[in-house]
Amino acid sequence: MFVRKHRLITVFVIFLTAGLAYLLGWSNILTVKEISYSGAPTKNSEATVKNLTDLVVGERLARIEIRKIQGRIETLPWVKNADISRNWISGKIAVSITPRLPIATFNGQLMDSEGKRFELPGGFDSKLPSVLARDPKSGLAAINLFTKLPTEFSTRTSAFTATSPENIYFKIKEGNRSLMVIWGADIEIALKLKVYKALVALPENSKIKKIDLTEPRSPIVK
Repeated sequence: MFVRKHRLITVFVIFLTAGLAYLLGWSNILTVKEISYSGAPTKNSEATVKNLTDLVVGERLARIEIRKIQGRIETLPWVKNADISRNWISGKIAVSITPRLPIATFNGQLMDSEGKRFELPGGFDSKLPSVLARDPKSGLAAINLFTKLPTEFSTRTSAFTATSPENIYFKIKEGNRSLMVIWGADIEIALKLKVYKALVALPENSKIKKIDLTEPRSPIVK
């Protein structure tokens, strides 16, 4: 009696497993009914993500390889991470992108706060400081300086260049003229600003073209 009951249970389990396998892998009941995309910053970037996911309505939910699709999306330089969720009840697949947020253009490319450089399909509309540098470390130092400068000062600057984190220079509009400012390292910002304003205000400096603030206690004008 016990053996017969055990066999019946075994058969039931086998049929149940086979039924679930068919339901998940072959049946048209559990299929993709809706696909949503969010987080891509431009229409072109969203189109790029859609092409990589290769998801279609009607596809069987069980056959979607979530990790592989996430991996493909995260190969895009402008993507920080990707998350894909699958709802077995509603049949909805949600693709969520966390893009890298550019803080400046670095040697013609966008760059985020981690120093990662990338290009964004469709471009980036917001105005960003432009930085030319030998390496990301120097570029980040220049960007960090730009973000610390007061708005009334930074909005008049352009062409930030860094040959090293300790040697940053840029141009600034001062009335009808353009001055080259050798700033040096990203230190003593308040003092350097004070010295700059004092130097520019002197009548004898009305025709200078360059101010070196590397050593703010002994600045050089030319």
